[in-house]
Amino acid sequence: MIGESVRRREDERFLTGQGRYVDDVNLPGMVYMAVVRSPHAHANVKRIDASAATKLSGVIGVFSGTSFPEFDTSLPVFWETKHPYSSHGFKPVPHPVFPPHITYIGEQVAVVVADTPYAAVDGADAVEVDYEVLPALTDWEAAMAPEAPPIHAGFSNRIGHLTHEIGDVEEVLAKSEVIISKRFDTASLRGIQIEGRGVAAQWDTSTSSMLIWSTTQLPYVLRDKIGQMLSIPYDNVRIIARDIGGGFGLKGAVYPEDLIAAVLARHLKRPVKWQETRLEHFLASNQSGRQTHIVRAGFDRNGILKALDLTAFKELGAYAHVEMMLMMNTINHLSLHYHVPNLRVEAYGVLTNTSCGTPYRGAGRVEAVLTIERLLDAISKELNLDPAEVRRRNLITKEEMPYRPGLIYRDGVPVTYDNLDFPLLFEAALKQADYDGWRTRQQELREKGRLIGIGIASYVEGGGIGPCEGATVTIEDTGRVTVKIGVNSQGQSHETTLAQVCAAMLGVSLDRIDVLGGDTTVQRYGFGTGASRVAINTGSAVHNASKVVRKKIVALAAALFDCGEDDLVIKDGVVSFGESQTTKRQEFISVAELSLISKRSLVMANHGGPGLQSTEFFYPKTVIWSSGVNVAVVEIDRDTGKVKFHKYVFVHDSGNPIHPAVVEGQLSGGFAQGFGMVMGEAVRYARDGQCLTATLQEYYVPRAGDIPAVDYIHFCIPTNDNPLGIKSVGESGPNAPPSAIAAAIEDALQHRIELNALPVPWSEILKGLSILKRGSA
Repeated sequence: MIGESVRRREDERFLTGQGRYVDDVNLPGMVYMAVVRSPHAHANVKRIDASAATKLSGVIGVFSGTSFPEFDTSLPVFWETKHPYSSHGFKPVPHPVFPPHITYIGEQVAVVVADTPYAAVDGADAVEVDYEVLPALTDWEAAMAPEAPPIHAGFSNRIGHLTHEIGDVEEVLAKSEVIISKRFDTASLRGIQIEGRGVAAQWDTSTSSMLIWSTTQLPYVLRDKIGQMLSIPYDNVRIIARDIGGGFGLKGAVYPEDLIAAVLARHLKRPVKWQETRLEHFLASNQSGRQTHIVRAGFDRNGILKALDLTAFKELGAYAHVEMMLMMNTINHLSLHYHVPNLRVEAYGVLTNTSCGTPYRGAGRVEAVLTIERLLDAISKELNLDPAEVRRRNLITKEEMPYRPGLIYRDGVPVTYDNLDFPLLFEAALKQADYDGWRTRQQELREKGRLIGIGIASYVEGGGIGPCEGATVTIEDTGRVTVKIGVNSQGQSHETTLAQVCAAMLGVSLDRIDVLGGDTTVQRYGFGTGASRVAINTGSAVHNASKVVRKKIVALAAALFDCGEDDLVIKDGVVSFGESQTTKRQEFISVAELSLISKRSLVMANHGGPGLQSTEFFYPKTVIWSSGVNVAVVEIDRDTGKVKFHKYVFVHDSGNPIHPAVVEGQLSGGFAQGFGMVMGEAVRYARDGQCLTATLQEYYVPRAGDIPAVDYIHFCIPTNDNPLGIKSVGESGPNAPPSAIAAAIEDALQHRIELNALPVPWSEILKGLSILKRGSA
């Protein structure tokens, strides 16, 4: 069962319109919320005049920070942990639900509640707010300038600082035969999920309990925050987040609207719903944050990297919700497949007057790949060496495993590469792409005036971070199996893949297994869907729980049949024993019958009590590393600058895949996002903080017709660090495509320009064509 691409269990529900999203929740007496948002990036709120709004038909009320005492709370801060990289203590800026001091455009000032969503919007438009407008700082360089005023009084704009050093970088750089200095920039990104953020809240006065439907990726974090805010037990808060139309990390935060809706539902004693518009998403939802790397790298004359000195700047937006976690990701993925024997990193987290920064799919990894891979391309150009040969000379070999690059992961455990084979994946990618053949054809076609370029990029992906995940597996009296998990899905196919894990262990057919998640009542604890962690953590928990249930089934059946446990076989939900036991009254029994018997059988006294059920938690030792290599072959039209793809190869090692088609689907979706990062996707702000990419007319998102055909080559090198032998895949897709495609475009333009920033604008390609044309005139 594991390793088969079975039909997805979720598909029928989604394809027939039976999915239930937040905006599908309609309850008797429901009212609707619209948010009054600041048009200024930096301002003090002086006065709110709601008189005109309250006179509008359908408007129930206008509420702000002083309306209810529960609003006097702050949004949670994540990853507030000590780490060896940290040289300064992290002091987060409290993020109020209704801040009197506005620090980004779209920040909430008040909310309007009305009988219809249309009346609520009209009411929000009618609220008049008097602002004291202040100067805005919209990029890290402006925010770190000596004369820059603090965005938050009492806090430095430089809110985070990390340092780490391996070896003696300064001494090795002084002795290096070649020094290369570069600056690399990556743009900020929005989620652009099919489903925007949303929340529906219902308060039950009789039980003092709150029911929330949410688009969150972290339902238990939201549960605990609402319980704390309302001063009720966590178990009195139920979060349902089952069907989510895309997450990509940006739905992993707790947002003000989530808390506001809960407070209003309790005080108004009516269900309250809010659904994000696309404009609100562009203005007020979190973003990934721009990142800049300024590097010096030392090489020898053979193209071997000897030392790397990196100074990095991460824009965190107006509030640092995730401390320096994104920069830690970059540092810990910086080595990729290569030896970096001497490394010095100094990184800064910088506040700006823009919406808050949050991990976005591939968080921190894209920046690491861009830095190292473009440096290797630069040295290949400097020494006139083939880019593939430069990479071969720097690769970590299989014989060096387990290999420690000298880095320390976010969980405090030293990074260790094991059960990886970088040269194997590298050579497979070159072979599948016909790299040598394309290098030969490239020269031939250049003589005919055609512009062919080839780019290579590798990546590593640390996935499966803890602390843990749990699963409860139960044989029901009907013979069906229920699997209860503490994570929810935003498209990852949990209902199929985790059922496969259970079926493989229990010997029950897949269509008899129900996977229940996205509901905080089915598990007491859960740590969220993100960081490529569910298959490793929850999958292993399901495996372990199913294994315990199997032992209970076998023990009970063996007692009934008076036979050895090893004589029993479970297949299609039936337990049977061999011909040597034919003296017994029956030779088989269903798991449904065993479930009924188990409730009163004294055999279960030694197996955890009545019922065929088990709850198990899986604690990973640390993250598990997967890896891959991408090769892109492109051609640039001399007249238009259009980029045409002749070949794209994506080689990946995900260990033992549970469902190969789902693995490829994850890579395909991630590739599309990586493609967008290089081909135009970027959040842009004016100097006064106005968002210049506030609609899909200005913010590029690749369409299906833009995405080239990709050859996916899967390697299965199992890991020993979990019982399933699986590695991460969810965040692998976006990491290498931006660097590989940028390198291919630069190569096609015969290196007349350098492409060290993402995205690569069309204007830059046209500039390269112009320089190339002048050079050949």
